[in-house]
Amino acid sequence: MLPDPRPWASLLLADLAFLWLLQGTVGALLPRGLPGLWLEGILRLGGLWGLLRLAGLLGCVRTLLPLLCLETPVFLSLRALVGGALNAPPVRVAEAPWSWLLLGYGSAGLSWALWAVLSHPEGAQERDPGLEDSKALVWRLLRLARPDLPYLLAAFFFLTMAVLGETLIPHYSGRVIDILGGDFDPDTFASAIFFMCLFSIGSSLSAGCRGGSFLFTMSRINLRIQEQLFSSLLHQDLEFFQETKTGELNSRLSSDTALMSRWLPLNANVFLRNLVKVVGLYGFMLSVSARLTLLSLLDMPLTIAAEKVYNVRHQALLVKIQDEAAKAGQVVREAVGGVQTVRSFGAEEDEVCRYKEALERCRQLWWRRDLERALYLLIRRVLGLGVKVLVMSCGVQQILAGEITQGSLLSFLLYQEDVGHFVHALIYMYGDMLSNVGAAEKVFGYLDRKPNLPPEGTLAPAALRGQVEFRDVSFAYPSRPDQPVLQGLTFTLRPGEVTALVGPNGSGKSTVAALLQNLYQPTRGQVLLDGEPISEYEHRYLHRQVASVGQEPTLFSGSVRDNITYGLASCEDEQVLEAARVANADDFIKEMKHGIHTDVGEKGSQLAVGQKQRLAVARALVRDPRVLILDEATSALDAQCEQALQAWKSSGNRTVLVITHSLNTIQEKDQVLVLRQGRLLQPSQLREGQDPYARLAQQQQQD
Repeated sequence: MLPDPRPWASLLLADLAFLWLLQGTVGALLPRGLPGLWLEGILRLGGLWGLLRLAGLLGCVRTLLPLLCLETPVFLSLRALVGGALNAPPVRVAEAPWSWLLLGYGSAGLSWALWAVLSHPEGAQERDPGLEDSKALVWRLLRLARPDLPYLLAAFFFLTMAVLGETLIPHYSGRVIDILGGDFDPDTFASAIFFMCLFSIGSSLSAGCRGGSFLFTMSRINLRIQEQLFSSLLHQDLEFFQETKTGELNSRLSSDTALMSRWLPLNANVFLRNLVKVVGLYGFMLSVSARLTLLSLLDMPLTIAAEKVYNVRHQALLVKIQDEAAKAGQVVREAVGGVQTVRSFGAEEDEVCRYKEALERCRQLWWRRDLERALYLLIRRVLGLGVKVLVMSCGVQQILAGEITQGSLLSFLLYQEDVGHFVHALIYMYGDMLSNVGAAEKVFGYLDRKPNLPPEGTLAPAALRGQVEFRDVSFAYPSRPDQPVLQGLTFTLRPGEVTALVGPNGSGKSTVAALLQNLYQPTRGQVLLDGEPISEYEHRYLHRQVASVGQEPTLFSGSVRDNITYGLASCEDEQVLEAARVANADDFIKEMKHGIHTDVGEKGSQLAVGQKQRLAVARALVRDPRVLILDEATSALDAQCEQALQAWKSSGNRTVLVITHSLNTIQEKDQVLVLRQGRLLQPSQLREGQDPYARLAQQQQQD
């Protein structure tokens, strides 16, 4: 699709009109020489900017205007600086031949086109309008460092001392050269050497203290960000974890938080240090030679342009690298986490190939990143070398003319070397700061995400009977709202009874358990606990009163005791041992080397499946809940453990819900609920032997 020609035609016509005006009375008022040339360029820039802005056409040609209007003053000023004829009267653009004007238009257009191509690489994305702007992100990052203000003030103090010492060292080096080249004075020479050594040692010590203070601050900020992000992630709704890959979350928690923590201590403060040094060094350079100082500024706009192009392309590559690295990490986590499944299917080589392909995509992006970095450094060094040659050439001319001394030229060259590094560091730090702000944008997106959960309840009664009621409950997962999982469920779980919820796989049994634990909210109807909506109860109170044991319980690295008391603020060893006894886990715990303090390994890898299940039962029982959910949990428990659970249920008049698809565990239950395709066929008492249960039994026998 061709671009809109109206802005370009308007720019050309408006510029020709301005040049025609400058040929007449307006042009006669302008002074001759470089001042008049610069004033003409500024008038062109201001007039075209205002006119195109009023016409609503500025956006398309905004970046071209400064180049078009100021390229001629810049070129002729540099020619005058190099040639030494600062007062030469160059011809104004309005009075120049048409060939000069066409050359200006052509060079400006080619430069703009090259800039547009290089600064908009494939993969560069526009900013999401729903995210915070960069200014707000910067202020938010600064607020994160507020608790570390004393350490930052100390770092700023050492920064100032280091900058002062480093700035004065070249000055005294030049004085030493002048003393050696003229009338030698031992006292003056010794004084210059003393101060040069003093400032060298002082600046080195101050720089070391500054770096240590910033690194210490960085570690504190990193810990704070990781803690806040991890807390925010754990409070998200389950739909969030179903839609977001674990590898992406891990990448945000490790890589992006590290980039954020670098922002203030290692980027913003180094940026400030370099800025202070640049201002101070240019002040010294101006005191030596204003002409050489102007020449030394030549590479700054060119370096800024090169850095701008590099930053845009690097940012696009950084996003791709982060995405591919997260995918590679996801492959590792899936393969290692399910290594038994991988081996049982003989898929080791397939997983290796998957990981190799992910690494190859990362390698290609890394190679492209390094290549662009090398080209950028080459261009930057060529520019710097060219400017140094110009400065030395003009400096020799000034020495021959008696305008400066050899020591002054040496001091100037030392200052130029330093200021070049600091200017380049400033430009690089600016891009690095923007890159890290982009990482902060993703982290803040997670921190600001509001979970799709109702407000936390406040009910926490001292006594709870444990009667559960489902009243016309329907539910569909948020990711599949058009596929209902439960439809119109109505039943009651009474204290002192064991209710079996049976049905084939996929009938919605585990969803009932999730609703009872307030992990999801019904799309219709209510789940009541002692007559109150379950969402009205305080979060920690509810999960002390309603405990669940799954078929494949999740254990965490740590001791047996840590896993049994998981989520409890305090718990005595006697309570832990009693819960283990009721869950029939005390026998194998006693055989362990350190008893309840024995480490179970990552995800309980040191335990058998049945032992994991018994620890999960003990973890539920130690809370002394009023409602216990056994979600396919009895398949790995023996008869002795089930008898212990029956005794525990009877001793406290508790409510027990057993979820299963097998008939073997139904015989001793007080109530049986048959669930099929999200619907409750008919609640029945086991002793009455009604038809729905009989049909289910007959169907399972046929299967």
